[in-house]
Amino acid sequence: MMAGTSLAHHGFTNHFDPDRERMISGSVAEFRFANPHVLIYVDVESDDGVERWKVEMGGTSGLLSSGRMSNDSLKPGDPVEVTGHPSRHTDFELRANRVILPDGREITLRNPYEPVPFLQRQE
Repeated sequence: MMAGTSLAHHGFTNHFDPDRERMISGSVAEFRFANPHVLIYVDVESDDGVERWKVEMGGTSGLLSSGRMSNDSLKPGDPVEVTGHPSRHTDFELRANRVILPDGREITLRNPYEPVPFLQRQE
C-alpha cells in the first residue's frame, strides 16, 4: 500500500500571533486571488533593502460575495497598506485584518477564529 502526501490546513493561532499587530506599506509584487487563501506579496522598503512580505487573507468567496475585493483589485506596482497579525514562524508574513487599497478603500477582515457576536432578535 502506498501513502500519498498529506496536506493539512494550518490553524490561525498556531501560525499567527493574535496578541500582536504589525503595519506594513509598500508596493504589490504579486496578487493571488485564489483559494484557500487570497495572498498579496508586498515589497517593503527597509534600511536593509527590500523585504518581500507574504500577506494572507481569507478565501475568495467571502471577499467576492461581500463586494470587498475581486481578482482585479490589485496589480503589481500598486501601493498598499496592510495591518495584521505577524507569523509566529517567519519574519515576513502577516494575516491581514485591514488592507487599504490604492483607491483608498479600506477592507476590514476579522480573525477567522473570533466568535461572531450573537444578535438578539428584536420584537
